[in-house]
Amino acid sequence: MLAAALTLIAAVAGCSPSGEAVGWAPTAGSAGAAEAGTGGASSATGGTGVVAGSAGMPVAAGTGGASSGSAGASGSAGAGGTGATSRPKIRTVGYLPNYRGALSTWATTLDFSLVSYVNVCFGTIADGGDISYMDATLPTFISAAHAAGAKVCMSFGGASTIGDLGPIASQISSANRAAFVQKLTSYATSANLDCIDVDFEGNGVNADYEGFVTALSASLKAQGKQTTAAVASWFGDKITANALGAFDFVNVMAYDLHNPGGSATPVQSSSLADAKAEADYWVNRGLSKDKAVFGVPFYGYSWKPGDTAGTAVIYSDLLKAYGAAVANDEIMQNGMTIFLNGKATIQAKAQLAEQQYGGIMIWDLGQDATGDASLLRAIHDAL
Repeated sequence: MLAAALTLIAAVAGCSPSGEAVGWAPTAGSAGAAEAGTGGASSATGGTGVVAGSAGMPVAAGTGGASSGSAGASGSAGAGGTGATSRPKIRTVGYLPNYRGALSTWATTLDFSLVSYVNVCFGTIADGGDISYMDATLPTFISAAHAAGAKVCMSFGGASTIGDLGPIASQISSANRAAFVQKLTSYATSANLDCIDVDFEGNGVNADYEGFVTALSASLKAQGKQTTAAVASWFGDKITANALGAFDFVNVMAYDLHNPGGSATPVQSSSLADAKAEADYWVNRGLSKDKAVFGVPFYGYSWKPGDTAGTAVIYSDLLKAYGAAVANDEIMQNGMTIFLNGKATIQAKAQLAEQQYGGIMIWDLGQDATGDASLLRAIHDAL
């Protein structure tokens, strides 16, 4: 992230906000509910409330935006259930930020039959290139996922890379790249990961990006593993055709398309039409449709009178506060205006992803509700 604010943004949305639709680049004050984070791949502010998207960080009980909310508690337990009675009908990728609770808990509460890939985020890269993940229960989670037929990726980057790559920059430089790629490959092998997800955003996509991702892809492929990325059109011109071709598939952050975290006027940040245009940007760049994974937000934005920006709020909290009204994409109650993707829109996007693209991506699993209200379950039921 650019700073603590962007780090929070990444938690809420996971992948950073995209925004190509209106030509904006996210700033430290943007809501970022869309992160892997990114909405782009950025992160969200942490907690039970909002999450910002490239993946964002969660905010406390729906009080903060992707960039301004306080760090909250871990999110809800997602769709619930552990049985792997079936596999998803389309590639279904869900980001799971580390602030959403221990992976050992998710290993018993996430219904792995509803996901193809879980992207745990974000891995840590130290100044010397050493790689780690903050949750020591990662092996338990990977074992549970594999037993159910799901794959686990580790995502690196997020909204913190929008300004620059920080310590990662020297590692992907030509001087250190080969050694760093070997470290990533060895880590993926020893941790029993299935892939590495590159979630570099904004200025994080620098002149060394192409050389890094092509080298990483070749190294991982030799070990039977995959390389993926979180992308958004607002920094799309920085990603070369060669870099794009290195990925097994890309997760298109088709949310936060109108920077609602920076708008005093209530606005839908991820309409079906705008999200399709975001995915089609990458197809028009030469990405085959079967590699374009259609990203959807499990969060919305709220405005009360006098607000100068939208505040990101996770779906499960909206459900608790507004009940059946969350079936709509717009809620107006007590002077508050809220835009989100209701169940019908999420299902329409899932059907579009099945018909025209290479699957669906969620930012993020920790924002979902449980039981029949689960949007992850709704995606499965729509196909």
